[in-house]
Amino acid sequence: VPVVLLISFSTFAFKYLIQNVILIDALKNSIAVLVIACPCALGLATPIVLFKTATASKISGFLFKNFDILQKFGDIDTMVFDKTGTLSSGVFQIRKIQMPDETIPRSTILQLIASLENYSQHPIAKSIVYQAELEDLSLLPASNIKEKLGVGIEGVVEKQHIKIENNKEKNDSSLKVSINDRIYFLDLEEESSVSNDFLGELKEEKRIIILSGDKKVNVERFAEKQNIKEFYSDKSPEEKLDFVKDIQKDGKVIFVGDGINDSPSIKQADVGVTTSSSSQIAQVSGDILIHKGGLETLSEIFNLSKKSKYRIYQNLFLAFVYNTMMIPIAVVGLITPNLAALAMALSSISVVINSSRKL
Repeated sequence: VPVVLLISFSTFAFKYLIQNVILIDALKNSIAVLVIACPCALGLATPIVLFKTATASKISGFLFKNFDILQKFGDIDTMVFDKTGTLSSGVFQIRKIQMPDETIPRSTILQLIASLENYSQHPIAKSIVYQAELEDLSLLPASNIKEKLGVGIEGVVEKQHIKIENNKEKNDSSLKVSINDRIYFLDLEEESSVSNDFLGELKEEKRIIILSGDKKVNVERFAEKQNIKEFYSDKSPEEKLDFVKDIQKDGKVIFVGDGINDSPSIKQADVGVTTSSSSQIAQVSGDILIHKGGLETLSEIFNLSKKSKYRIYQNLFLAFVYNTMMIPIAVVGLITPNLAALAMALSSISVVINSSRKL
């Protein structure tokens, strides 16, 4: 602005004092410089694009708290993911049932186990019941049920005493089941809530880290399946928070989580991402909420962020080039104030039209 004012005053002084142009023509020349340099187009270049971006983001299935978040989202190279409930679904599948007595059908064993687990609220118990339902196995009534949180459950089904507990001999997701003193082992595997291609695409542009409180063997198996080389396990909420702070010493980080224990890290990160299935505390702590489409929507967020920034740069370029080209023309007196006003309006219209194009 000071430079434009100086150019306008210098133009007036040169025309009136040196070239002896009449006062009114010198004033017109000076006013034309001011009008042609009016930064209306520059002022419109960013907000219109951001408003359109906000509309597009809602349709695409995510919401963000402010425009700054979306603008810097695409520039951050490090993404940290929680595993359980975020990358993995929390639903377990039975990979194998190790049976000492092959004469008893697998379906019968699963039916007995699921019938007892039906009385538990543990996620693994619900997964086993769900597996039995998928195989059309009817659940039987159980009695004398005793459950110890974090240990297991026992009871009587069809006059058979069943005890289900964590398999302490293995570090991964495995259950030890005794049915009338016969020992069975259930090897479980947690389902992934994202495809391998999803993380693979992100890896091409971002540094991907899995940060989990789960056991090392589970996190390692999941990371290998997703082809992620950098992962950390057995992390408490405090350790996750410290991990994020350490990354921020050298750069910026996006944290993607879902639980209450992830909330401090979500809040600490430069951009925190949650989903509609996340806890309410996590949603409040986050900057971007994915309410439709799951984590795969992250790719759309990155693309929209890039397109938005590119469109803003286009507008700024159009407005800036217009000003730099037209000011010299106004200085030499080839444009009247009326034409300058028309050109200024056309510049603003061009920016508005460019902003209105589909992102």
